Amino acid sequence: MRDLNTNLSFAAARWQTTLAAIAILSASTALQAQDARDMAVIGSVDATVDGVERQWLTIAGEVDGEFMHSAAWLPNLPPDNPMLEMMEGMPEAQRERMQAQMDAMADQMGADSPYAQMFGDDAGDRIRLRIMAVDPQAERILRQGMLSIELAAFSVEDIDTIIGTAQEVEISLFKNFGEKRGLHVSSHGIGTDATIQLERLEIEPGGGVAEGHFEGSLCPLSVVMGRDGDPDDCSLVTGRFATELGEEAPGEL
Repeated sequence: MRDLNTNLSFAAARWQTTLAAIAILSASTALQAQDARDMAVIGSVDATVDGVERQWLTIAGEVDGEFMHSAAWLPNLPPDNPMLEMMEGMPEAQRERMQAQMDAMADQMGADSPYAQMFGDDAGDRIRLRIMAVDPQAERILRQGMLSIELAAFSVEDIDTIIGTAQEVEISLFKNFGEKRGLHVSSHGIGTDATIQLERLEIEPGGGVAEGHFEGSLCPLSVVMGRDGDPDDCSLVTGRFATELGEEAPGEL
């Protein structure tokens, strides 16, 4: 470790987890009191936005008594499933028949379906990758200029097939430079689709390593959600990242 889219409801749901994670970091009373620059640097993201070259850093350190990593992998938990609660009270034979039927439905729907993740019993094998990096030039680095890259849930067994192939990602940037500032997000419909190509990904208990490059058009949130705004306000971002990873429990990152 080194020192130092136009559908409103769909767009809102897509960015709910990323915005929640950023809010947790920004609102931490411990981080408001300490200089986050005192935390350890575990990696970097170098990118060009609107033709301007910038660097962001991934960091790790103690927050409110617990150690956190801004770049981490975390288990992909299935949504709350009332069916499983109901099955707990069934006789064993009936419960096994019900589980077999649910597994068959999950297989028919495909692994990426949210219903498949609810009915299937292998959701625990899937993880998510999130890289949140801070702008060291920002006056308040946990409130200004934060860059986030999030890869959708995938199986650890598929890492070898993921390496070297373009994968859809969500990218967000609290843009604090240039003419158009504020929250910009990947559009998946305007300009260049946001993708990531991993060159190295190691996942192990407690941490790992991720390296690769990414690109995508980032638009003001108002443009993506179909409100006021001009698609010409969108910015192309291209960059590379190399960072250590932590392992975070769901809800910690």
